[in-house]
Amino acid sequence: MLVRAIPTRLMRTRPKASRGGLLRAAALGLGMLWLCVIALATVGINGQPVLVLSAIGLLGTVGLLPAAHHQQVTKLRGLAATDALTGLTNHRGFQEVLATELDRARRANLPLALVTMDLDNFKLVNDTHGHPFGDEVLRAVAKKLRGVIRGTDTAARVGGEEFAFILPGTNGETAYWIAERARQAVGEVSARGLTLSFSAGIAISPVDAEDASRLCQLADGALYCAKRQGKQRTRRSDPEQVASDSEDQATEIAALIADPEGIKPVFQPVVDLASGHLVGYEALARFASPGEPSPEVMFARAHAFGLGPELNGAAIRAALEPVGRPMGTHLALNVSPSALTSAPVVEALPADLSGLVIEITEHEFVPRDENLARSVAELRDRGALIAIDDAGAGYSGLKQMMRMKPDIVKLDRDLVRRIHADPARMALVESFVRFARRIGATVCAEGIESLDDLEVVSDLDVQWGQGYALGRPEAPWVLVSPTAAEVCRAGLATALRSGSRAGGRIAAGDRRLEYLSAQLASARSRTDLEGAMAVIAAELNADMVCLSHWRPEQGIVETLAESGGTGEESFSVDQYPLTARVLRDQEAVQVLVGDPQSDRREVELLLSLDYGSLLIMPVVSRGESLGIVEAYSKVERPWTRAEINRARIISNQFGSVILALFRPSPALVS
Repeated sequence: MLVRAIPTRLMRTRPKASRGGLLRAAALGLGMLWLCVIALATVGINGQPVLVLSAIGLLGTVGLLPAAHHQQVTKLRGLAATDALTGLTNHRGFQEVLATELDRARRANLPLALVTMDLDNFKLVNDTHGHPFGDEVLRAVAKKLRGVIRGTDTAARVGGEEFAFILPGTNGETAYWIAERARQAVGEVSARGLTLSFSAGIAISPVDAEDASRLCQLADGALYCAKRQGKQRTRRSDPEQVASDSEDQATEIAALIADPEGIKPVFQPVVDLASGHLVGYEALARFASPGEPSPEVMFARAHAFGLGPELNGAAIRAALEPVGRPMGTHLALNVSPSALTSAPVVEALPADLSGLVIEITEHEFVPRDENLARSVAELRDRGALIAIDDAGAGYSGLKQMMRMKPDIVKLDRDLVRRIHADPARMALVESFVRFARRIGATVCAEGIESLDDLEVVSDLDVQWGQGYALGRPEAPWVLVSPTAAEVCRAGLATALRSGSRAGGRIAAGDRRLEYLSAQLASARSRTDLEGAMAVIAAELNADMVCLSHWRPEQGIVETLAESGGTGEESFSVDQYPLTARVLRDQEAVQVLVGDPQSDRREVELLLSLDYGSLLIMPVVSRGESLGIVEAYSKVERPWTRAEINRARIISNQFGSVILALFRPSPALVS
């Protein structure tokens, strides 16, 4: 229970603000100043400055963010390098770790082994038992791979069914032994009667190559050699063999481009999440030969051999051939930035681009190229919409989106997968939604594979969505899943009828405030209030929140409810001038124990209760001060603008609650 006592009860054994506390306060002040400088220096959109997320990362790195916020930033940073399905390092994280470990190996004069692995015939697992089971198999494979490597090694999922090991301080013989152990472990994974195996390729630094790009090329070449020799084996890199295999691969890709039947496009529906209506399709390339690697690998190889634009152009031509697309729907075509201005892609696109969306992948770095900017402007002039694909997964982030000014922002599937159980992912998606709204773009969530995730992204105001829960990629023209469409319609009906569906699940963004507002609006007793206090504390990132009623005729403030407590307490406002000022001026104040300008009485109270900062918000109704809301943090930190604004929204709700509690009525329970 929170106890505000007269000063004599505060003078116990706790010291006053220390020099360390003052230094922390000064550091926090400098941090906020630096944050303002960054915000002002950032390119504005619609007259408003955009805060680059790296600024938050910077403040967290130098220790200027509060502990809770620092933990959240750390988690968000970790999400960017983690594969959501398997928990392994993702492709982006793999590249970063490989560069770091190669540099460390060079300085220590130690070897480093790279093992690339690809599941054999994994397409058969998906085709036979469906993608959800395929995902379970991939998770089981990832668990086996983690059990094979050492604590200093890194296991990554770098593609659909492609994995890799980074093995510092490892020579070729040991790497081969680890790869074979991994192959044996994966063979133990149950796949409902299907035999599971994979092939592996090994390259060693510095023996085979010293730079990351060449090392990856050699390991992939060894993997390709293992595949061609019958799969289910591990091969060590042979530069001469890699060169020969590279020529073979380039020849195969060239033949695929020339074959009119070489690419079989499939089309995945894009759905309006508010209504469940079909709004468009994304064209995805599939290759006619069942032995071909995944589309991601094929396009990566084509770019490596200088055939990326040609393969991109062939995929566009194949996607544009089917007729009968439903009226009013768009067709999205994937184009890599490097191929966008190339002759094969330019020739493959029709003169009139109305009804087409050009999706520019974010996985590839986009330089500040005026030719690219002119090309995008020309595509728009011809009627196309521009989308940034896989936003949040690659290199360019917000700066690229500001430069490209997309009409559609497509969220990477790793941000969406299992979002219903992950507040950090919710926070990231909320940020993209707000950013896109400011630049006038539509947000589309990719990879919606469960109805739970569908409900959450809809509640986050993501306008469009696609994924297996809504419709699988198939031959033209598949319709929206009736079950998913009903979930979308039911969500809208619920919002119109009774507000958020938060209930027992994690609510998101403004929906949390909506849900909380509904709780407070129905509060008729102190017990009702106490049930909402923990939710309020979480909403304000506070360790404890207290609601008090002002009795001006007696000159006291009386506690009504607090998170984690049920007792009643009162104190005289004469003993706390700052609280009296809040009630008189109806303006919020904050108190930091390390701030020499903070009110002495409030600082003594905080120190006695082992808190570092306090936010006091007036409760006002019809111009009359009725009480205060106090938010306490164990960590000494300034309260953010968002927290202050949310505290004000919440305190506004308490005005009617206090009036209801103290208006004479036999129905009220005290």
